[in-house]
Amino acid sequence: MAWLDRLLGDDQAVCEDRDIAATLAELTAQVAVDALQQRAAKTPELLVCDGRAHNHQVMQRLAALLGPGVAVVSTAARGMAPKRVEALAFAWLAQTFLQRRAGNLSSVTGARGRRVLGALHPAG
Repeated sequence: MAWLDRLLGDDQAVCEDRDIAATLAELTAQVAVDALQQRAAKTPELLVCDGRAHNHQVMQRLAALLGPGVAVVSTAARGMAPKRVEALAFAWLAQTFLQRRAGNLSSVTGARGRRVLGALHPAG
C-alpha cells in the first residue's frame, strides 16, 4: 500500500477504490500474458494458482488476453488447492537441491544450462 500511496500521490482523493483495484487486476493480467508470450510456447490451458485464481477479474482478463484457444482455469480444477502450489513448488526445489539434481529447464528460464538451485545454510 505504501508503494501505491506514493504512486497515486495527491490524485488518490479522486480515484475510486474500485478503479484502483481494476487497474491493478489489469496490470497483473497484462504482465502475466506478456511473460507467457515471451517465454512459453502456445498452450491450450493456463493453470492459475494462489490469490489470482480467486480473483474473477484477473481470471476473466487472462482469458480475454490469451484468446479463445486457451482455457484459463484454477489449479483447483486439476485437484490442487491454489494456495498450496507455491509451497509445493518450494518443497520440490528443496528436494532437487538435496538430491543434487537440476531444478531448472534452460528452455524455460533462459539459463545457459541445467543447474542445481539453492543453498543450505546450517543454523548457528
